[in-house]
Amino acid sequence: MKIPLLCIIILLLSIRANAQELASLGDDPIVEVKTNNQAQNKNYYVVTPLLLRESAVQSYEEEYAIRNGSKFHAFFSSLVMPGSGQIKNNSWWKAGLFLGVEVASVYLFVDNRNKARNGERDFEKWANRNWSVVEYSNWLVRYHEVNDLDNPHIDELREMVEGEEATFNIQTDWEKIDLNVLRAVERNTLYITSDAQINSNFSHTLPDYGSQQYYELLSKYYQYQAGWKDYNDFHDTIGHTDIFYDDRYQIDRGGAYASPFFYQGAQIGDQFNTDFRRGGYFVSILIANHIISAFDAYFTLKVKQNRLLATSSVVPGKQFTLTYRF
Repeated sequence: MKIPLLCIIILLLSIRANAQELASLGDDPIVEVKTNNQAQNKNYYVVTPLLLRESAVQSYEEEYAIRNGSKFHAFFSSLVMPGSGQIKNNSWWKAGLFLGVEVASVYLFVDNRNKARNGERDFEKWANRNWSVVEYSNWLVRYHEVNDLDNPHIDELREMVEGEEATFNIQTDWEKIDLNVLRAVERNTLYITSDAQINSNFSHTLPDYGSQQYYELLSKYYQYQAGWKDYNDFHDTIGHTDIFYDDRYQIDRGGAYASPFFYQGAQIGDQFNTDFRRGGYFVSILIANHIISAFDAYFTLKVKQNRLLATSSVVPGKQFTLTYRF
């Protein structure tokens, strides 16, 4: 919401500046005078030629530049580099505004993008050390046994991980698992939840290792909670031991059975995704700044050229326009 509001403010400031220039075309204050014969009010409007007003052209060189300036050149100049068209129009404060927004937006875009990329790399390294496909596969096998589930592919997965312990080393653990077999098991695995309600099969299959979606799912869906290194220690602390040991082979809909590492990963992922979104917002500001600056440069020059056209026959000097009321 803050980003569109900033763009609107920039646009309104530009429109207000042009409106003030147009308003300067109004008449000067009324002057009261008396005749020699009788006291009467007469309205005299003191008119200062446009070329002599503060907002008008003050030099022949500037007049020549405006008269012969190209509105489209000013438009495309600011479209490429916001503020450049305003410099050509001698609209210095607006040039500073557009250039300032440009510099700030570029800086904030790069800063947020770098934060996001660094956060994403840090998360991937951390997840590689703390989530194991072997740990997850062993849990799946035991999950089927405890809950007495039928699955045409579970025996193949059981043979694959029999006697294997998770090392939480990417190269070692992934060499032990055939991802196609694991995915086949997931497609035929029923959710068993702590509330004992009727459920559907698992909603996802594990993506290829190293992909963006792979890291996203590890801390997004509870079916992958058991792959985290602290999963079993966490269930020991919440009392899933002895006769309650098998409760760790259920899934809680509210996430009560997910370990701290699961939520830590979700928090880290949310942070770098937020940084990516912020970077996208500043790209939108950059685009809006180019467009608004271009139209402002075009219409500012158009207003000044129309003023020159309207005053081209005025000889500099003070004039009086007399309106006599009987």
